[in-house]
Amino acid sequence: MRKSAARDYYQLLGIGRDADEKAIKTAFRRLARKYHPDVNPGDKEAERKFKEISEAYEVLRDLKKRQQYDQFGHLGAGWQHAGAGAQGGWPGGGVGADYGFTGFDGDLGSLFGDLLGGRGAGTFTQARMRRGRDVRAEVELTLEAAFSGVTREIAIPVAQVCAVCHGEGVLGRGAVCTQCRGAGQIEQMKRLEVKIPAGVRTGSKIRVAGQGELGPSGQRGDLYLIPRIMPHPLFKRQGDDLQIELPVTFAEAALGAEIEVPTMNGRVAMKLPAGASSGQRLRLAGRGMPRAHGGGRGDLYVQIKIVVPKRLSQEERELIARLGQMSTEDPRADLRS
Repeated sequence: MRKSAARDYYQLLGIGRDADEKAIKTAFRRLARKYHPDVNPGDKEAERKFKEISEAYEVLRDLKKRQQYDQFGHLGAGWQHAGAGAQGGWPGGGVGADYGFTGFDGDLGSLFGDLLGGRGAGTFTQARMRRGRDVRAEVELTLEAAFSGVTREIAIPVAQVCAVCHGEGVLGRGAVCTQCRGAGQIEQMKRLEVKIPAGVRTGSKIRVAGQGELGPSGQRGDLYLIPRIMPHPLFKRQGDDLQIELPVTFAEAALGAEIEVPTMNGRVAMKLPAGASSGQRLRLAGRGMPRAHGGGRGDLYVQIKIVVPKRLSQEERELIARLGQMSTEDPRADLRS
């Protein structure tokens, strides 16, 4: 970085030496929108200009720093030798010939947050400025894919361009082309194969390091995949557990039976106990979803549903009527007490 003695901070911001705090801030806002790295990805000259105007703003907005700059700046030889004796000093110590710009404080970070629509608020460091932003993408999965894990090819946005006015020129994320007013703006997409692990849930995050947007220094942010699991015709998911409704006949429920139950990896035999009731739940351990953290699987809960036949033959009617006459149980006995 060039020495501060070689710069005229007032000239960098395009203001007079008598500019007040409001004029300094207004000038900086105008230039920051023009040269910010998010608006000029990969443009080294814009990055250099952005650092220069940020340094100028950091100095001139502070009354004490501005007084020291006016006294020892490029107009006076004392600027390069004042570090050892200056009282108060600059961030990082002194204002000697080797003075380097050390960063921004919280106020300037907040200003960048305003300029960029809330992005970059807080302490704004060079590291954050140079790294590309993270990208989020929703991926739709069947329950079967979430159960077994799957490799998916997805398309993610990596840049915003205006093909109409700039010959595929790259615009900053969120920027609007001033010539076509956004009508010609399109997203540049990148196709990527991503392995989605078994057991993911809706709303969970899958981090793919280094596949986000490209920053000015060439360092990419990360990609975060957000799964959305589609409804299944048979199974309902509750965390790592699954539930299925199993229709059974009156005879199977009354006498008990061995019944085949669908699971996510094939049918299994389950013993239905005699006297089962509608709504009763039976557990098949380890037949649920894989646990994404900790290993193992959840359980499958089988909810019994007794199906009453809608069409009966004459003989069936007579048998059921006879059974009703023979029965000694009163299912409504508790209601009469």
